[in-house]
Amino acid sequence: MYSSSSKSLWCFAGIFLVFLSSFNAFSQDRIAFGISGMYNFPLNSLGFGLRAQVPIAPRWYVVPQLKYAPAFNTIHEFYGGINVHFLLIEGNQRFGGFKRGGEPEKPTVYLAAGAEYNRWINYVETRQANSKQNNILPEVGIGAAIGNYPVRLFAEVKYNILWQESYGEVGLLFCPAYIKKNKNTRCPNF
Repeated sequence: MYSSSSKSLWCFAGIFLVFLSSFNAFSQDRIAFGISGMYNFPLNSLGFGLRAQVPIAPRWYVVPQLKYAPAFNTIHEFYGGINVHFLLIEGNQRFGGFKRGGEPEKPTVYLAAGAEYNRWINYVETRQANSKQNNILPEVGIGAAIGNYPVRLFAEVKYNILWQESYGEVGLLFCPAYIKKNKNTRCPNF
């Protein structure tokens, strides 16, 4: 009834939701959710993604992610993984969407490191011996974000260490707790 790639996608979406629901009350009102578009530079492929951003300590965040590169790309693939972000520079926090006084806009800058499970859906053997239909890919990168508590724009560049390729991602983060409650909610600032 369902193809194996469709089953894999639903399985990882379920794991993602279980992962998110396992956090304690400490982070519950601080979790941000995001959508993104990605571009793999060496492959010239496009995709989209979903993520959550969960603070675990001052300046530290855990970021579970799902990404999908549709079949119109040369390589049709799915990713599910987790990154840890560390804030290098904490940017302006805009309350209610407005800058304070004449203060210039300052973005948040962070380092990212993690690993992703990769399912190459239309797998074919290549000259790259370390690529298979199912892969675990370590990655490192840097990102920046700007905006206010309810909505922030982010951009990241990451490097896949195993396959030695880079990709960029641009997206929006939404903090539902800030929208529901009041301005005193402490959503992540990037």
